[in-house]
Amino acid sequence: MLSFWEEDALCAQDILIVGGGLLGLSTALSVKEKSPRARICVLERGIFPSGASTRNAGFACFAKAAELLEDIRLQGEEQAAKLVADRYAGLKLLRSRISDSAMEYEELGGYELIREEDKSIDKKDLDRLNELLSRHFETPVFREDNDRIAQLGFKGIKQVVANPLEGQIHSGKLVSALWRLINALGIRVITGAEVSHIEETNNNVEVYVKHLYLNEEVKFTAGKVGICTNALSQALHSGQANTKPGRGQVLITEQMPGLSLQGSFHFDAGYYYFRNYENRLLFGGGRNLDFDTESTDRFGINKEIQNHLEKLLQEMILPGKKVKIARSWSGIMGFNETKTPYVKAISKRVYAGFTCNGMGVALSSITGEKLADELALK
Repeated sequence: MLSFWEEDALCAQDILIVGGGLLGLSTALSVKEKSPRARICVLERGIFPSGASTRNAGFACFAKAAELLEDIRLQGEEQAAKLVADRYAGLKLLRSRISDSAMEYEELGGYELIREEDKSIDKKDLDRLNELLSRHFETPVFREDNDRIAQLGFKGIKQVVANPLEGQIHSGKLVSALWRLINALGIRVITGAEVSHIEETNNNVEVYVKHLYLNEEVKFTAGKVGICTNALSQALHSGQANTKPGRGQVLITEQMPGLSLQGSFHFDAGYYYFRNYENRLLFGGGRNLDFDTESTDRFGINKEIQNHLEKLLQEMILPGKKVKIARSWSGIMGFNETKTPYVKAISKRVYAGFTCNGMGVALSSITGEKLADELALK
């Protein structure tokens, strides 16, 4: 049983955020900005964020030319361009809160690799995309940079499309900096707090959390609750059924003195991505090799994908170089068919936010701002 002190002072909140990843932390910050006197608490089931926030590849990206052309086909020009603009605005909002040095943000550019078996992106398409995005950006977003193929020694690549406005971050240091900011504002973050279920009463919302030591559940109460667990939300409510989990694998090499590669690279419609981190190369992706297995909310390493990543690393990205893998891991992302983030009312006092589709770094701040509009004290 809880003590009187715990129940009296720790369990009652004005606003509860379920999920302590980038979206949950960003939402809490936005709520505090809109309601400075609100008691806000973030409940995170893991020791660290449980999805992909600290298990991603650390890309601060927002637009790939080939993907944007496909998005235009599916969504229309206006919606596709707006999604790109929202991603970029999200990165700017994040950088206004967290200094570049604190999260090791480096604007080294993004590069889309077109393989010999892929369809080329012609100049007419690049001009079309730059014209479409000109209402949102002061400079052209895309340009060809084929000299980079020979400079970096890639094999099997025929074209490179560059986006000089993209960057990269240290995901762990980003979350650490968000924690420091949140603590300074008086927002509580409780880790190891797995929410079992949520009930709404006439007066408030009750959030039940499994207690690690006591043989009971802890009941938190709040005026409003925001669910920010993306693909891991299915157990809490059924209102996000169109959001599905997708596992992404990542590896990082040992130190490679003299590594000249810098920037964030991707190919095969974004299913593969790699970048430098100091003198190491970080490489991830490949879930399109086995969609059925990788549509899971369980962490783990798919050996087939791991072997394929290592083969591409050795034969296409760093041919002729000795490469040793230092570590491999996986993260769980959330996807929906529209690729569009949203905020949804689950009930009168409970709202859910979804943002990822592999772009959580860019979109979490913007989606958190929209979710905070619903959660803030009126």
